Amino acid sequence: MKQNYTTPITRKTPTAFVFLLDQSGSMSEQTIYDGRRQTKAEALAAATNSLIDELIDRCRRSTGVYDYYHIAVLGYSGRGICNLLATDGFALPSELAARDVPMQTILRERKTPEGEILITSTNNNRWIEPVAAGMTPMYEALSRAYNMVEQWCNSESYRQCYPPTIFNISDGEATDATDDQLRGIANRIKGLATLDGGVQLVNINLVKTAEECSLLFPSSVEELPEERYARLLFDMSSTMPERCTADILRVRPEAKSGPFRAMSYNTTVSDVVSMLNIGTISLWG
Repeated sequence: MKQNYTTPITRKTPTAFVFLLDQSGSMSEQTIYDGRRQTKAEALAAATNSLIDELIDRCRRSTGVYDYYHIAVLGYSGRGICNLLATDGFALPSELAARDVPMQTILRERKTPEGEILITSTNNNRWIEPVAAGMTPMYEALSRAYNMVEQWCNSESYRQCYPPTIFNISDGEATDATDDQLRGIANRIKGLATLDGGVQLVNINLVKTAEECSLLFPSSVEELPEERYARLLFDMSSTMPERCTADILRVRPEAKSGPFRAMSYNTTVSDVVSMLNIGTISLWG
């Protein structure tokens, strides 16, 4: 099977994105995002809402909204696995653009080079709500994503398309599986493919602040701390397509070359945004 990752994203050859959001109880911890103190659940919801708006905007043309992407957002918590955009399966940009969605005002605080505090506001659609409840059924969420993406890849309509990308964003470890079980479901996901390449699994480990050393897109396991969970995420994650290398080097200027692993460790929500942009919007080029 070729691994070119070169099929252009068009109406006839769309791609799919699945976002798995940890909504367990630990996401109620406080963090700093956009210069404001808020819970990790609130920050991740805001970042995801902005990304969904951006993806829809990328699909807008003078003649309408075209379905270049198929989008799913699954929340996993003590409440189970919830599809946050559709009752079942993927949501299409044209369908999302036609919805009457509540708006929210996002305040962003920035410090100018002169030391002045600058506050700006933007209005975003509130596609998903912040949740922080109970345990972390990550294995179940990955299994649900596997079933959705397997069906998508096996559809004759999408066999020629750029393969789907799954983003798993969590601030902790799974409470419903062993390390071996997580490696197993990750390998099953990475074994799925279209004729253009294998499905991408991106694992993002979220922390509260930037006080701890963060690492985005490691090129080797030696870059990671000698911690069991860091090595597990490395094993679970895909190798990023070569077409993303230039964008990765912009956020990792100290790195000399790839290939890079599709993961991050000790990541702030701001870094999550960079990861999501590289895995979604950068593919447009």
